[in-house]
Amino acid sequence: MNRRNVMVILCDQLRPDFLPVYGCRAVPCPNIESLAAAGTVFDRAISCCPVCAPARASMMTGHYPSRHGVWTNDLPFRDGLEYLAHRMNALGYRTACFGKMHHFPADDLKGFQFGRLMEEGRLGEGEPYLQWLYGLRPDLVGDGRRWHHCSNRQFQLDDELHYEHWIASEAIEHLRRGAAEASAPLFTWVSFQGPHTPYNPPSKARGSVDPAGLPAPLEREGPVCPVHHYRGAWNPAPGDPEEVMRQRVAYAESIVHIDGQIGRILGALKETGMLETTTVIFSADHGDLIGDFGQLEKGPFSFSGQLNVPLILSNHPSVPCGKRSEVLTGNIDIPGTVLDAAGSEEGLGLSRSLLEQLPESSSLRREANFAECAGNMKLVETERYRFAVYPFTGFRELYDRREDPRDLNNLSGRPEYREVEMEMMTLVLEHAVICDGIEIGGFDLSPEIQGKLRELHPRFDRPGEFQAAFPLMKRAKEALRRAGIDPNYTNWFKNHRILAHYGLDFEER
Repeated sequence: MNRRNVMVILCDQLRPDFLPVYGCRAVPCPNIESLAAAGTVFDRAISCCPVCAPARASMMTGHYPSRHGVWTNDLPFRDGLEYLAHRMNALGYRTACFGKMHHFPADDLKGFQFGRLMEEGRLGEGEPYLQWLYGLRPDLVGDGRRWHHCSNRQFQLDDELHYEHWIASEAIEHLRRGAAEASAPLFTWVSFQGPHTPYNPPSKARGSVDPAGLPAPLEREGPVCPVHHYRGAWNPAPGDPEEVMRQRVAYAESIVHIDGQIGRILGALKETGMLETTTVIFSADHGDLIGDFGQLEKGPFSFSGQLNVPLILSNHPSVPCGKRSEVLTGNIDIPGTVLDAAGSEEGLGLSRSLLEQLPESSSLRREANFAECAGNMKLVETERYRFAVYPFTGFRELYDRREDPRDLNNLSGRPEYREVEMEMMTLVLEHAVICDGIEIGGFDLSPEIQGKLRELHPRFDRPGEFQAAFPLMKRAKEALRRAGIDPNYTNWFKNHRILAHYGLDFEER
């Protein structure tokens, strides 16, 4: 069977409500729209962590930050994890990454066989983008502005010297080589730097958006979490509303520029004859508040501007074209989708394939979606509600997403929502147990608990997925039989590594 090529196109700090496919017609993005027309747009996608490196580590491992250990930027991954690129290598793919990976150390490709990085200067003068730039412009060597060359929210060099253009060019060259050699299917990860700060679109993008049609900054009254209060004090949004809108315009123009680079990549796929055989996933690591509620960029907030992400699954034979989905999903599901598109049934961590979740009858559709930001915020979202708890502060947020999609009315603490809050808090606790590795002794792993775990963990029954201890021994099983209880519920342990036991008995009768 000929396996499909798989490509992930990722943006940094891209919020969906600035895209035409999510309703903003002020920002022309014809190439992202073409991806949507050739696939399905997911309207309920969130970031598993609204901080760059933790979210990206989740996309490499299929695990949440509390499991993979990258709970903030510039931290190493926990030892013993499987990486997406390693899995794709084992499947015979030719793997390559381009642009901003944001791992630690900065040159760690996490298993990709080839990479050309743009790491915002984390690699010093040895950064590939800088080396390329200095080769063309030796007069820039030693320039203190290094990679961004920005003044007044505009890139000051020629458009073709912009790092987004370079990222796309490097990916295009790789695609052409891969098509010419035709030795293996391609897994290509293209990760643009923008529209992350410093919001410096090149001159060609200036004037390309309609400022009047951009989303306006959100405001609200009422108490805020202490974390929000301190964040807003040390990194406040500009007090001048016109300056906030100037930032939003530059942010939107950066998106227009990236859309043009996506068009170049799609054009290369068509030129090489690979477009029809390449599944494309488009998303972001998280969004950007850009002045919402007086905050900038991202952090431990539940607000949609930085928690929601765009997600499009495009150009795959079994994916409906021009459709939208309300499935609860997010960038945690990118690795599972990549592996599924490559023909693997193994999955990775807690990631769920979008291909498996799309059918209405799918048992892998989530009833709850999760996000976390270190120890500062744990969040759960159901079909109707979004709930965030901020440990050690006593502060919680509850929003009715059906009635209040802009998160303006915090319902937490109201007596009529007490039961909803308890249900959501229980989901937060269960998610924490899942991320911790499901350390439950076999004799306590009752059928009811197993049933709930199957809902929350997409590979609960996969052999070797977990370590286990103390399945029921023969004497305990006989006692359960006498009590009229099925004693075979710990036979689940047969397929897993058993760390400790008082005797093994998996006889079924």
